[in-house]
Amino acid sequence: MANIVVQDDKILRFLQVILDPAVSRERVDAFRDYLSFDVPDPDAWFDEQRRIAASIYPSTIHMVEDEAAMRAALPDADAVVSESFTIGADELAIGKKLQLVQKFGIDARNIDLDACAAANVPTRTLRRRVNGTVAEHAILLMMAVGRKLVETDGALDFASLQALGYKPAKFHPDHVAGANWARVNGLKSLQGATLGALGMGEVGREVATRAKAMGMDIIYYQRTRLPAEIEAESGARYVSYEELLESSDFISVHLPLNASTEGMIDAASFARMKPGAIIANISRARLIDRDALIGALDSGRLGGAGLDVHYAEPGDPDEPLKNYRNVVLSPHVAVAQRAHNMADTSELVANLAEAIKAS
Repeated sequence: MANIVVQDDKILRFLQVILDPAVSRERVDAFRDYLSFDVPDPDAWFDEQRRIAASIYPSTIHMVEDEAAMRAALPDADAVVSESFTIGADELAIGKKLQLVQKFGIDARNIDLDACAAANVPTRTLRRRVNGTVAEHAILLMMAVGRKLVETDGALDFASLQALGYKPAKFHPDHVAGANWARVNGLKSLQGATLGALGMGEVGREVATRAKAMGMDIIYYQRTRLPAEIEAESGARYVSYEELLESSDFISVHLPLNASTEGMIDAASFARMKPGAIIANISRARLIDRDALIGALDSGRLGGAGLDVHYAEPGDPDEPLKNYRNVVLSPHVAVAQRAHNMADTSELVANLAEAIKAS
């Protein structure tokens, strides 16, 4: 029976449900429910993954919450799956049986690849499909707010547009084109605009990749500057927090929520933003001070906001942010369909089966 040590992430618990028969029934039922609205038969999919991983099923999956617990479990480990835990020469010396170090992501800076190579331990990375879908949603929110898509949805006649405060009128067909006869003013495009990426982790880089393809100039801020090669891949330039606020036409938020980032985007931050800037948040609601956000909207300084994460989920039916025409709210759906979670998990399962079987 294989012993696999896994950093305790809620998505990585899929490995426990699939590979470890000792997993609690409550957790299996929770994952069935997690898939149920998108997947007709979750158990059939679990069984298919077990068939793919027949060489290592059943396995013992040790979910570990911190690096100390990981190191304690390494002596008997055949493989380790890490999102952020450090794996270097010391850990490899403890885990003498390791046949695979699997990074849950593409940024392997927490793994000493040279030490793994010297110890003859293969390493694998995973470009998480879910991160790509979240990045898509960030772009969607910025575009929806910038193009006033929700505000003008269905406003195809003069009366509807006039009710929104616009002054529609056809242009002279003998002389000019007919585009935007609705005369919706203040529209903003991504092309040629500056994107300020708050946080350039794996989601932030997926956002930057898409923004670059759409013709945006990209600046970013986070506590620690990225290596030059990652900046070059993302087409992003490092700036101070203040410069990002002052220069960005669109701001996309993808920072972790912790004591140092909670409420980071406060009234002073909004006051420093470029007038008319649009902010999108697909990370955690409390990165943005709620009262400050409402104040910035009321003042007219903020061009709008697109939010997929909220201060309460489910939200209050009387949520005041619903009352702003320049705010787009989606119900925490940036991860899109469960197929992406499942594809990421399938890749991990296949990597583990291949590496452990091959030894």
